[in-house]
Amino acid sequence: MQIITGDVENAGTDGRVYLGLGGREFRLDSEADDYERGSWREYVLGRGPKEPDLPSPQVRVEWPEFNDPRVGFAIDTVNIMKSPVYLRFEPEGDSPNWNVKTVFALVYIGKSTFYMYFTTPPGFDNLWMGDPMGKIVYLTDFWRPERKRELPDSIGAHIPSAQPAGQ
Repeated sequence: MQIITGDVENAGTDGRVYLGLGGREFRLDSEADDYERGSWREYVLGRGPKEPDLPSPQVRVEWPEFNDPRVGFAIDTVNIMKSPVYLRFEPEGDSPNWNVKTVFALVYIGKSTFYMYFTTPPGFDNLWMGDPMGKIVYLTDFWRPERKRELPDSIGAHIPSAQPAGQ
């Protein structure tokens, strides 16, 4: 899950962030000081595309045994489109609101094969989230290699096996 926090005043938060994908929900938290103003993180759930060492900005999520899409109720690519994909925010602390610049949920299969990604619809930019304005954003736009669409610049360099047609 790739998340870029906005670089505007009071954008950062100490709140909790969750990814809904494949009928499950995952906590996106790491040992780093997450969701600070202007931060860019790629949260790895399960096996990362470049194991065992994760290149920056990738970080492994806390509680990996509970936030692994291969364990328990394993995510199945056949059923992945049957439930909403979303980012959920739960405010906490002195700065309860959060500004989200960009969100991508990247799905890999096997050892490191890129399968697809989900993101917000075109036009999304610097969305404020919190109790006064809402705590969920749905990732309704998606891309798979067979859709023949260009990858956004913010994720293209981080997907080693996903090269759109013509590149």
